[in-house]
Amino acid sequence: MSIQRGNIVTYQNEPYIVLHVYTSDFIEIRKIEKGYLRRVILVHKSEVTVQS
Repeated sequence: MSIQRGNIVTYQNEPYIVLHVYTSDFIEIRKIEKGYLRRVILVHKSEVTVQS
């Protein structure tokens, strides 16, 4: 399954939402949680699992 913006993925056993997909096989993800402090993480596609 391909990874697209808006997909929910699992990274280190936590759910994240995909914010941006780069052509270099990296993606920006943000943890799905309540609160004001939200960090964006840049990871390689191979490090995440797409949730269906």
